[in-house]
Amino acid sequence: MHITCDAQGYQILGNMLNTHGWTAYFESGPNREPLYPFLVSVSMALENITGLAYVKIMAVFGVMIMLLTQVLTYKILRLLHIRHGVCILVLVYVALSPALTNTAFSLFSEIATYPFILGIILTSFFTWENIRNDKKYWAIFYCLLLGVMLTMSTLIKGIFECIAPVYLMVLFSAIYLTDKKTITKRMSSLILCLIASLSLFYGPVSAYKWLNFHYNGNFALTGRASWMIYGNTARRAMPLTPKKFAEAMAYVPGEGVCNKIFGAQECSYWSFQVSDGLGMAEQDELNSMHVPRKEGNTALIRLAVQKAIHNPFQYLLLAMLESLKMFFWESTKIGFVTYPPWLQKIYDVRIFDNILRFSLFLLTWLGVMHLWFGRMSPQKSPIGFLLGVLIFIYIFFFSFVSILTRYALPIAPLYLIAIGIWINQKLPSKKIT
Repeated sequence: MHITCDAQGYQILGNMLNTHGWTAYFESGPNREPLYPFLVSVSMALENITGLAYVKIMAVFGVMIMLLTQVLTYKILRLLHIRHGVCILVLVYVALSPALTNTAFSLFSEIATYPFILGIILTSFFTWENIRNDKKYWAIFYCLLLGVMLTMSTLIKGIFECIAPVYLMVLFSAIYLTDKKTITKRMSSLILCLIASLSLFYGPVSAYKWLNFHYNGNFALTGRASWMIYGNTARRAMPLTPKKFAEAMAYVPGEGVCNKIFGAQECSYWSFQVSDGLGMAEQDELNSMHVPRKEGNTALIRLAVQKAIHNPFQYLLLAMLESLKMFFWESTKIGFVTYPPWLQKIYDVRIFDNILRFSLFLLTWLGVMHLWFGRMSPQKSPIGFLLGVLIFIYIFFFSFVSILTRYALPIAPLYLIAIGIWINQKLPSKKIT
């Protein structure tokens, strides 16, 4: 593991929790989402007991999470009646993917999201099935479990605070609309399930935000969202020339593509450093005016909205371009890990990285388009429908900020399942098991 950038921040927070506890964590906040720093602190505590370096313990945790990810991925594939050969192909790629493997051995929080995001899909599906089959108590149980999955995802990636209510709204609307006559008779079950999920989500999340408010005066999960949104919106609101737009398009597949076509200096405009710089500068200006942080966050969002509506067409156009970055998730160049020499030699072959990245982009695009516009209707395939919904909502909310490759990795297992569905559909139907 290379402990630098965000990894250094996780190390500091993990050490804080390990040595000073949660009070210090809240008093110095709002900090990053707490679940991954807590996992780092657990590994540090185990280091004190075993003498084994905490980064090696984190690597063991990473491997265990990857194995659990494979198990849950396989469960979803079988629920979709994907044939065994395709299941094996998907599971092997989960194990060999350079990007996914990287997350298992780097000190970044993406690795912790996989089981919970897959768990959201599974618990949603079982909720749907039990409501449909009038198994009230099992339905409520899975609704409670769904609330837990959404909460844990939010405590790793705060963006799920926005994703969760939209996802739940779509889920329960789909359950009702696909079988109105039957579900109307069981409306009490549907309402109870919705309340159960919302309670198990908003209860813990609100409690965490109240702790932040109590100790540092901020009723928030983290302190990053407002200035990140403002910075990216401010850049999108600047005058856009045809050359700037072409650079933005070239930046979608990756910084290297843009640099090769236009040069590093021109392409740096579309890097996250520029948008983050704009956001931090505006936040610093508000701080210099002694605006309280809570009011400052509100002011940043308000200013971002004003800039967006000043030129809505340009904003939406650039947001759509930004969202396309989510499909370029595979890479051998994510960094923050030292690879074995033999593997590093393979990853250093530029054509290998380019072919792999483009191939997975194409397969991911085909798989997701099949979910969105193919035969994955809620009536015919609830679980396929849910996959498409979660992928869409996740991409939509990330389009408001500057997207890095690793931001797409939490839904990479969903992408691979979508690819498996597409491959299965293209194979002769007589081979389906």
